[in-house]
Amino acid sequence: MAGIAGILGTDNSELDLMLERIKFRGPHETWISRDSQVNIGCNELNIGADCKDGSHHASDGKRIVVLDGRIYNPEKLKMTDAEAVLYFYDSFGPHFAKKLDGDFACAISDNGKMILARDSLGVKPLYYGHNSEGALCFASEAKCLVGISDDVKEFSPGYVYSHELGFQNQLCQAVETPEFKNYEQAKKVLAQLLEEATEKRIKDNAVGGIFLSGGLDSSLISYIAKQIKPDIEAFTVSMEGGTDLPLAKDVTEYLGIKHHILMFGEKEINEVLPQAIHHIEMFEESCVHGAIANFLAARFVSPYTNCVLTGEGADEFLAGYDGQFRRGETQEEVACIVDLLSYVAHNTALQRLDRLMAANSIEARTPFVDAKVTDFSMKIPLNCKIHGTEQIGKWILRQAFEGCLPDHIIYQTKRFFAQGSGVAGFMRSLAEKHISETELAEHNRGEDNPWLSSVEELYYYRIFKETFPQPTFDRLVGRWDPARTDFFRRYVRRV
Repeated sequence: MAGIAGILGTDNSELDLMLERIKFRGPHETWISRDSQVNIGCNELNIGADCKDGSHHASDGKRIVVLDGRIYNPEKLKMTDAEAVLYFYDSFGPHFAKKLDGDFACAISDNGKMILARDSLGVKPLYYGHNSEGALCFASEAKCLVGISDDVKEFSPGYVYSHELGFQNQLCQAVETPEFKNYEQAKKVLAQLLEEATEKRIKDNAVGGIFLSGGLDSSLISYIAKQIKPDIEAFTVSMEGGTDLPLAKDVTEYLGIKHHILMFGEKEINEVLPQAIHHIEMFEESCVHGAIANFLAARFVSPYTNCVLTGEGADEFLAGYDGQFRRGETQEEVACIVDLLSYVAHNTALQRLDRLMAANSIEARTPFVDAKVTDFSMKIPLNCKIHGTEQIGKWILRQAFEGCLPDHIIYQTKRFFAQGSGVAGFMRSLAEKHISETELAEHNRGEDNPWLSSVEELYYYRIFKETFPQPTFDRLVGRWDPARTDFFRRYVRRV
C-alpha cells in the first residue's frame, strides 16, 4: 500500500501538502520526483517479508511511476510492483492498464506527459481536480485536495488518462476464466479460483493475520488461509452482546487458529467516530456503522502486523445482500439490484475498507475481488447465487465449501458487520440524542443539501462537513443501499 499524489504543471508546494495529508498510507518513506511539467510522489508502506522496501515507486531513467497497490501477473518475476507497471507500460504503451492483474492506482511520468490509471474494480482509490491555476492534481484520497481544488472528482475505475488521449475506458481484464457446463463444475471452479487468489496474496509472506467477523466470507478466507499458512492468526472486534463474536470463536476453535479479540463500547465509539468519518470521507449511514468497527479492528491489529486478509467483496459479486435484493418485485429487478451493488462497490464497501485500513497503516488484501474470482462470479447465473423461495444469497459459494466449516457457519444468515459487532443499534441511539426529526426535515428541504435518510446521516453529515466544507465533496459520497427510496426509484424502477 502507498499514498500517491501529483501535479501536471508547476508545483507551488501543493504536492508536499497533499502527501502530508495521507502520510498514514505510507509512513516509512516519502519519495518525490519533480520537473517543470510533471511532479509526482508517494508515501511508502514497507510491509517487509519478501516485499522489497520502496516497491511502490520506480524509474528506468526515462519514465517514472508511483503506485498504490499490488501486481500479480506471472511476468512480474523478481520485479517490484512499480517496476512491473513500467514493464507493462513499456510493452503496451497507453493500453498497459488492461494488461495488469492486480489492485492498483498509478501515475507515470514520461517525458513531460502524465498518465493516470486505476484498476477495473476500483479497489485502490484515486481522485483528481484542478488547482487555482488550472493545473491537474491527483491524489489517493479526496482529503488531499481540500482547499486546493473546487472541482474534485473520483477517477473512474477501469480508466486510463493522459492529456493527449483524454479518458479511455480499459475495463478489459488481464485474465481469462473457464466456462462451465453445469452447476457442479461451476462450484469447483469458484472454489479453486478463490483458493488461488488467497494463495497469491499470501505467497510473499507479508500477511500476518485475518480480519474475522464470524460471517461466512471472512470465515471461508480463514479456512483457506489456514491450509496455506498454518500459523495465521485471526482478529475480531465486538461490542458486548455482538452476535458475530460467538461464530468467530467457533471458526477459530474449529480451525485451530490463534484468536485475538478486542471488546469495545461507548467510550471507544465516541473517541473514534470523528476520526472514522474524516478518514472514510463519507456520511452514508451503513458505511459509517461499519467504519467504526473497521477502524477499531485496524488499530487493534497494527501492533501485530501491517498486512491482513479480509472477506470483503463476496456480497457484491455473489449476491450476498439479501436484505436489499429481496426488495425486487420481479426477477429483472432482483438482477438489477445485484448488478448495481457490484457497480457501486468501489465507493461504498471497498472505499470503507481501504480508508479505515490505510488510516492505521494497514494493507488489506481481498481475495474475493481478485480479477479471476470476480470475472468468473459475473458468469455465474443469478439462480445459482440466489436459491429457493427463501432467496438465500451466495448459495453457490456456500455449497462450494460445504463440509469445510460447520454448517451453522456455512449457512448462517447475512448480517452487516456493524450489526454483528453491535455497533448499529448503539449508533442510532447516539444520533437521536443530538439530532431531531425536525432538524432532518429542515435539512432535506434545503435546495442545495444532499438528501439524507435519517437523523443518523445528518449527525454524520455535520461531522463530515468539518473536514470537507466544499459542496464538491458531498457529491463524491457513494450510495449503495437500494432500500433508500431515492436509490431504488432512480436506478431500479427508473421513475
